[in-house]
Amino acid sequence: MFGRFINALDTLCLWIFTAELALRLFCYRLTFFTNKEKWWNIFDFLIVTLSFVAIEYSVLRTLRTFRILRLISSVPAMRVVVDAVLKTIPAMLSISALLSIFYYVYGVLCVELFGEKFHEWFGTLPRALYTLFQIMTLESWSMGIVRPVMEVYPYAWIVL
Repeated sequence: MFGRFINALDTLCLWIFTAELALRLFCYRLTFFTNKEKWWNIFDFLIVTLSFVAIEYSVLRTLRTFRILRLISSVPAMRVVVDAVLKTIPAMLSISALLSIFYYVYGVLCVELFGEKFHEWFGTLPRALYTLFQIMTLESWSMGIVRPVMEVYPYAWIVL
């Protein structure tokens, strides 16, 4: 019973979105894709197009959930937030690169310091990086990793 209602509501929303998009295309014509809001317009166009493709292919039906993302283009405050996040991506990539270098250096250090006696955790660089990830996320780091290492190497707390 509810399945039919939800499908009907979904279809109704799709047709409302399609009508709105068609009216905007009719009014703006080619400037729809070239004006100052062209990226939001292209985004809306792709979401509605994907929704129609999803009707034909049942595997793609989950793509219909992306229509909720049209709220981003409809609500000006959300646009401001998305624009701000997109502008911070270059700085975030620089921070990620710096953290990756730092993480790599600590991985090599742990292999050299602890790899011989704790081969299962620090024997190779991939194992050491994975163990450092466990320590970083606090997954069994105290009892499972750090305390056994500190029994053999009392000053391991400086590194770990």
